[in-house]
Amino acid sequence: MANDYGYFGNGSTGYAHYKQSFDRNFGSSGGSGGNRNSGGNGSGCGPLLLIVVVIVVASLVLWAM
Repeated sequence: MANDYGYFGNGSTGYAHYKQSFDRNFGSSGGSGGNRNSGGNGSGCGPLLLIVVVIVVASLVLWAM
């Protein structure tokens, strides 16, 4: 039972799959800490979209005056 990694399988193959998935999700124990995205696809379009929405709303408010 000690070499059972559940969904990932048994033995060294199961451990390799488990370790690969763990490192992908939580970063390796190495110096850089791995890839830690805070969510999304990392394209950086969030701030640009916010600016566009603010400009559109401001122009609608000024147009209504």
